[in-house]
Amino acid sequence: MLCTDGLVESPGRTIDDGLNRLRRHAAALAHRPLPSFTDQLLHRVRPPGLDHVALLTLRTPARAHDRPTPPRDK
Repeated sequence: MLCTDGLVESPGRTIDDGLNRLRRHAAALAHRPLPSFTDQLLHRVRPPGLDHVALLTLRTPARAHDRPTPPRDK
């Protein structure tokens, strides 16, 4: 996930407060499909005001369990 500072900065709060808030909400929403994740994250985290926000999210496919690879015939 990449975002601009407009998502985490708000008057009266430090950027660390905004980043911690973003982390908490992102973790709580991580199980959702990506479109719902981004919509809900913006709804929950975006501070009031006129600052522009850009958010880019990407989900990579789950990795298969680490298992030995069968030997190849030569």
